[in-house]
Order: sequence, then C-alpha cells, then structure tokens
Amino acid sequence: MKKKFALIGSAGFVAPRHLKAIKDNNGQLIASCDLNDSVGIIDSYFPDSFFFNNFNSFENFISKQSKKNKIDYLVVCSPNYLHHSHIRFGLMNEMNVICEKPLVINVELLENLFSLENKKKKRIYCILQLRVNEEIYNLRKSLKDNIFYECELNYNTPRGKWYDYSWKGNSEKSGGILYNIGIHLFDILIWIFGECLNFEIHMNEIRNATGILFFKNARVKWNLSLDRLHKNSVESERKLIINNKAYELTGKFSDSHSLCYQEILSNNNIFHAKSTVESLLLVSKMSKI
Repeated sequence: MKKKFALIGSAGFVAPRHLKAIKDNNGQLIASCDLNDSVGIIDSYFPDSFFFNNFNSFENFISKQSKKNKIDYLVVCSPNYLHHSHIRFGLMNEMNVICEKPLVINVELLENLFSLENKKKKRIYCILQLRVNEEIYNLRKSLKDNIFYECELNYNTPRGKWYDYSWKGNSEKSGGILYNIGIHLFDILIWIFGECLNFEIHMNEIRNATGILFFKNARVKWNLSLDRLHKNSVESERKLIINNKAYELTGKFSDSHSLCYQEILSNNNIFHAKSTVESLLLVSKMSKI
C-alpha cells in the first residue's frame, strides 16, 4: 500500500527533491502548503494533490484527514525557526515527521519534541544526505583507532545577494551559517570520528565561518563560505581532506533524498532525529561564541 504524505514548504528551494523522493519511493502526496503559490512543480509529480497557501486551511484539511483518510508522514521544508511548531503539528495529527536539518535552532525545545514523539508513538526523522554518500560511508568504515587524522574541510557553496535578504540571511530565523550549512557537515564529522571533544571558532559571520573541531583521533580545520571562489564563477568546492587524501562531500545529490526516504521508510535508526542531537548541541555552543 502506498504511503501517504503531506508537505509544508512546497515552494521552497529543497521541495522538488522531496517531491521526487516521495515519487521514487512509491508514495502519494495528499496535500501541501506554502505562503508562496509558485508551486507548479507539483504537477510534474502529483497533479491531483491539494495545495493550500493558508496554514489554517491546511490545518483543517489535515485534521479531517487524520480521522478518515490517515496521512502517514508530514514533510517539513519550512524555514528553520518554524521547524519546531511544524513538527509538533505533525505529531499532534498522528503523523510521523520527516524534517530537513536543522531539526530546531533552539536546543531547549528538543526534550519537548521527543516527549511528544513518545506520547504519540510516532517518529521524527531527519534528512541526512551525506550519510548515504557511498564514499563517506566507506571512509567511516576504514578509519583506524590507532591513527591520528589531520583533516581540512572546505565547503564553499556560492549564494547570490538574495540570500542576505531572505530568511536564511536572518540569524533569528535561520540560526546563521552554522545552522544553515554547517550542521550538515558537523553531523557527518561526528558520524565519522565520534564525539567532538572541543572546538575553536575563528570567524562566524553571515556568509563565512571558520574554526577547528577536535576529536579523539582527529583534528579538523573547517571553512564555510557562501561567497564565490572566483569573481565570475558559481563553482562550488565541497571537500574533506584527510591525511592529504580528498573526499567529495557532494554525493549523488539528484537522488540522495530518495535514498534517505528509502531508509526512513524502512525505519533505519541512523535517520532518526535523536541521532542528530550531538551535532545540534555542538552548533548551539559554537553559535554562542
């Protein structure tokens, strides 16, 4: 039987990846919601699904569905500061939740979410696309406990001037670059090397951040940037260099969400939201310096 989905944030940048992932995993999008109505992309995947540009109308629809035509998953692609309330909305309406990272930008809200998750006997999952990167997965398995790894992480993903004027450029709504971009990378570093023992922050600005993470068997100098590498180029650089060997941190982005959904629908615990708590707590501490 097809799993049924609802989605919040269907006009956003990442929404097409979720639409594709639902389709690739034989799911059915029942309804979606966004304040912006530029959502023609839905026709390419689920032309018969309902769309709402008013959350109250969407909420009423979902409430009725939960009583007669149960929806299995709520997908949350809304701005970071809304994640907590939208996850709660999903759980309260008896749906499992699939959320883009970061799960929240206020770690004090985590206990509330996990308590509600247990009460409702539902699950919260996160999209962790780098964990389905085969190269990174094999790297994790190959590391030795008796070797110390000197590492450098360079993640440059250019964004235009629009970024500074959007919710992503507003630290109160996004959490800043450490939450927007860094959380993905710090999560995978913790997944590879284990607990982060200490850190240094050398810069933390709207478009750039640098620092060092210290692990038991590794030291990682990292650099995040939204600026162009070269004046007239939109080229990206996403590399993790370990003992002079480079690993790409991109993976097959065209199908990474589909692979994550496949694992989530199989209830793979490494995609459960609780597995991201350590990286969230780390970013929370880093953001306060």
